[in-house]
Amino acid sequence: RRELLAGYAEVVKYGALGDADFFGWLEAHGAAALDGDGDAMIRAVAHACRMKADIVARDERETGERALLNLGHTFGHALEAETGFSARLIHGEGVAIGMALAFALSQRLGLCRGQDNDRFVRHLRAVGLPAAIGDIAGPRPATAALIGAMAHDTKVSDGKLSFVLVRGLGQAFVTNAVPPEALKAVLDA
Repeated sequence: RRELLAGYAEVVKYGALGDADFFGWLEAHGAAALDGDGDAMIRAVAHACRMKADIVARDERETGERALLNLGHTFGHALEAETGFSARLIHGEGVAIGMALAFALSQRLGLCRGQDNDRFVRHLRAVGLPAAIGDIAGPRPATAALIGAMAHDTKVSDGKLSFVLVRGLGQAFVTNAVPPEALKAVLDA
């Protein structure tokens, strides 16, 4: 079940980054897919695969839109590194928490309405995915260590970290205009 949920986090990512209607469908049918409804599972996975294929086809060399596929991954990879790439946190769980952090950071920066942030986190929790750093078993990773791990994992432009943030459900974009104090506040929350 844990691995299934981890995979589902990657499916949810597509609703969050570029298809609010798909996210709404997942809210209504995602639990059924996870509980063995074959038609719902096929529809969810097929839609996510089509979205990924379309994005990659439009940006084969990762010069723009393809970077959106990293939604949640900047945070998630840092969390994985700081938990020792162990069973404490598997990849999809890190991505789920990372996406929740991206929504929270977007809200903090005034880019995303709180309702979208709350709705996103509520769905993660409803299906059983972690949605906060505090959901990770064991000692909490230190904020400074997470920021340091991000600096090594992501592309840095003009000395600034790049993030995939959101203007709402289905509206992701890439930016490096993230004030360090906003990042720290989200990681400390």
